[in-house]
Parts: sequence; structure tokens; C-alpha cells
Amino acid sequence: MGTIEERLQALEQEHTELKQKIELHTIAIGGLVNKAMLEAINEKNDNIFQALTNHDQFTNLQLAELREKVEVQVEGKIVGMQTEMRQRFDKVDERFEKIDERFDKVDERFEKIDTTLAQILEFLSKNS
Repeated sequence: MGTIEERLQALEQEHTELKQKIELHTIAIGGLVNKAMLEAINEKNDNIFQALTNHDQFTNLQLAELREKVEVQVEGKIVGMQTEMRQRFDKVDERFEKIDERFDKVDERFEKIDTTLAQILEFLSKNS
């Protein structure tokens, strides 16, 4: 066995080596913990991203359905309005035809009156 100083020096050297090993272990454990934390964070982020993607798909589906419903309703209303306008135009056309018939009758009456007046004037001019 060596002297106390040699043994103390050996113990101090062993203590220094153990300290270095503990520091390396602490660093390694910290790295593992950080890696595990990063993996957990990445997993959470992946879950959040997947949830957002699913939500976007669901929202897009709903928007497409709403758009389709609105388009069908609007197109139905447009077709209904077009039909109603055609019916009203047909009614207006009928009214114009009736008015045209009345004007034709009035024209016939004026022609008869003009003919009668012409005959009266001719008769008066002959007899005067």
C-alpha cells in the first residue's frame, strides 16, 4: 500500500474521473429527455395537424353541400320566375290581341262612317 498522499492522490483522480463520468451521463440523460420531449411535441403537433386537416376536409364538404343547395334553390327560383314571366307575357300578348281586335272594329266603323259620309256628300252635291 502506498502512502497516504499517494492514496489521497489516487482517490482524487478517481473522484475526478467519476465526476467526468457523471457529467457525461447527465448530458446523455438530458439529451435523451430532450429527444423524448421533442418526439412527444412532434407527436402532439402531428395530432394537431391531422385534426386540422380533418376539420378542413369536413368544412370543405359542408361548404360544397351548402353551395350545391344554394345553387339548386337559386336555379329553382330562377326557373320559377322565368315561367311566371312567360305566363305574364302571354297574358299581355292576349290583351294586346284584344286591343288590336277592338282597333280593327273601330277602323271598320270609321270606314263605314267615311263611306256613309261620302255617300251623303255625293247625294247632297247632286241634289243641290
